[in-house]
Amino acid sequence: MFVVEATKDGRDHRVIDRDANVYLKWLVAGGPYFTEVFSLVHAGGSIPFTTAREEGIDAESALPYFVYRFLTFGSAPKAHRNTKHLVNRTFDDEVEKRCWKEVATEALLVFGWAYNGLKAPHPSYTRVDLDGKIYTLKDFGYALNSK
Repeated sequence: MFVVEATKDGRDHRVIDRDANVYLKWLVAGGPYFTEVFSLVHAGGSIPFTTAREEGIDAESALPYFVYRFLTFGSAPKAHRNTKHLVNRTFDDEVEKRCWKEVATEALLVFGWAYNGLKAPHPSYTRVDLDGKIYTLKDFGYALNSK
């Protein structure tokens, strides 16, 4: 399971799953829509991707939420200057790509708005749209931490 932790120098954070040796790194935000660039880092390399974030109000509960949607996965073509170090990742196997997108989905849910996904106002505050299916923390077995 992913947790949020400070980096060794204490100046930055990341979302990490130590058992799987994978972490999510937020890189940059911007664009005409609220887009963000992340990198999913693992022992075999890294996978850059771009998301868009939309806010909404849940029709049943009337609670606010936001949802991430993947714009790219394996590249970040419109990233700003501080992401030039990223190397595109191509996938020969759609099953492998889907598995990594599921890992990224879980990490984004824990990331939340800004490393606060486990301290969100309610369990479905952060959502991720993965190929038309909406995921929340509960889908990956998480409970919110007390504030």
